Amino acid sequence: MANGAPTQALRRLADCWTRGDADGAAALFASAAMYSEPPRFRFAGRAAIHAFFADFAARHHAVSFTILRVLERPDGALAAAEWRFAHTRTADNTRATYEGSAWIELDAAGLVTHWRGYSARVEPQAP
Repeated sequence: MANGAPTQALRRLADCWTRGDADGAAALFASAAMYSEPPRFRFAGRAAIHAFFADFAARHHAVSFTILRVLERPDGALAAAEWRFAHTRTADNTRATYEGSAWIELDAAGLVTHWRGYSARVEPQAP
């Protein structure tokens, strides 16, 4: 796997989140991948990850996912990322913004095998 693979995967994931593309987002994960954001979320396998993305996309709009920084191991198999994520809940039009980080492991094909993220809600910053 080439160096830069984690950053490329994160950019594709950010694009999928923004467009509400659950199929595209799930396709970035290996079939037996683990996705967790303790203490709330833990999903095992691409099908469960897809269901999570699809449910989220069905209930939210105006999504943005900005990658602030990525630190990669030279072989591209492990990365730490820092990001900002915002969305509007469709049911009540409530806007929420989060900042967080994640440890991401990738296989030789560049698919995410393990995502362990942490985030906290923050007040949105003025443009």
